Amino acid sequence: MALAALSAAMLSCQPRSEEEENKASTHPKLEKQLARKDVKMPVTGEGNADLYQRYRITMEQYHTSGEHDVHDMYSGRMAPLDVKSHPDARTHRIVLTEALQEGVNFAGKYTIVSVECGANCQTHYVIDRQSGKVLDKLQGHGSASYSPNSRLFVLDAPDSTVNFSTCPDCQPKAYTFREGHFIPLQTETP
Repeated sequence: MALAALSAAMLSCQPRSEEEENKASTHPKLEKQLARKDVKMPVTGEGNADLYQRYRITMEQYHTSGEHDVHDMYSGRMAPLDVKSHPDARTHRIVLTEALQEGVNFAGKYTIVSVECGANCQTHYVIDRQSGKVLDKLQGHGSASYSPNSRLFVLDAPDSTVNFSTCPDCQPKAYTFREGHFIPLQTETP
């Protein structure tokens, strides 16, 4: 079956023969699809590189502004996961509990735990280490960027391998974490 799919894919890239032209003419819908002039060519690496660079620079500006820095790091007792604090906490109890062993990794007193939720899907939970409560979550398509001494959280962090032109949902989004919630930051759309 895989061989048949590979053969079909290779043949679809070849110029159409006279026989194929005839098949298209007997199938009006197919003929219209083949005759369309508005088919977009794939984005070149250079175009994607430009978008990636613009996102990377915007996110770097957030990181270097100092506006989201946290100076007080929690060093007290780490509370266990409070499974009653969020509807997803019980469902992902094992993964969340294991990840809490890492300690504080976000905004001075929180732990971010990333859980796979399907192909190209991750849910990022933020857990308060003093109370063990799951406070908020964000779902994205790729990795996230965050640090122990900053409230800045970048969902779908800039990645040079992602074609942002063909995956608008993969575009990086920046948030600050305040009063137990992620608050979106205005980001310049390239």
